[in-house]
Amino acid sequence: MTPGNDRLDDDALWLDAGLDDELDAARSLALQQRLAADAGFRAEFEARRALRDAVRGGATRHAAPDALRERLAQSLASAGAPPARAPAAAPAAAPGRRARPVLAWFSGAAFGAVAAAFATWIVLAPGGPRPDGGAVRVAQADAAGEAVSAHTRALLVGQPIEVASSDQHTVRPWLSARLNFVPPIVDLAPQGFALVGARRDVIAGEIAATLVYRHGAHLASVYIEPLSPGASGADRPAALQVVRGFNVLEMTHAGMAWRLVSDMSQGEMRQFAGLLRNAS
Repeated sequence: MTPGNDRLDDDALWLDAGLDDELDAARSLALQQRLAADAGFRAEFEARRALRDAVRGGATRHAAPDALRERLAQSLASAGAPPARAPAAAPAAAPGRRARPVLAWFSGAAFGAVAAAFATWIVLAPGGPRPDGGAVRVAQADAAGEAVSAHTRALLVGQPIEVASSDQHTVRPWLSARLNFVPPIVDLAPQGFALVGARRDVIAGEIAATLVYRHGAHLASVYIEPLSPGASGADRPAALQVVRGFNVLEMTHAGMAWRLVSDMSQGEMRQFAGLLRNAS
């Protein structure tokens, strides 16, 4: 790294960490603030996200040829390393989690040994799709992270809504004129969750309608989009997780995918989701 490239390299690491959901709540908020204020930085972020999505969507995994395995085994044997054995099965990813890259500095023989062992695992580990639906969980985690980013970005720029109204007869036509679907829209003010308006966001490459509700001192973003073609239309119970300090609740209902993001308590989130389900 040269002195002139310090800022560029730091920005690249920051962007990649943000895309991998590796930032804590404070750094994530700082990243969203920078994205909102710096158009060039935001363009670079979107370019990196597009590249990431393209690789994930189109990359394939191939088994290593026997000749390569043999050459690698011979190289390890000549270096005095014990023979490597293929694992019985690839470890299943825990729900909602992804493998995290680890950055470390090594030197001399230590680096060579670690690199050789890592290369052996990569070559010998079985490929193919995981039967536990790991790829689906990764995609869901990505969407949850993007929803949190959109929520915090809207709060930081001071514009959480594009149309300000608690009247569904105002919000509905505004959304229908800008989307190819209209989500269920209800005001739950009597129950303590008041509709304050709506906006549009892009989540996992799809445009979602975002309804904004206020509950006491908390704002909640409710992202709604139609279920993808071929997806089951049956209602899916609410699943709640924590992403960078925010509660994210996901469910399917009335032919729509729902994603709720807020810093209200988990009990309040479940109450809110139940009210939305019953009212729509």
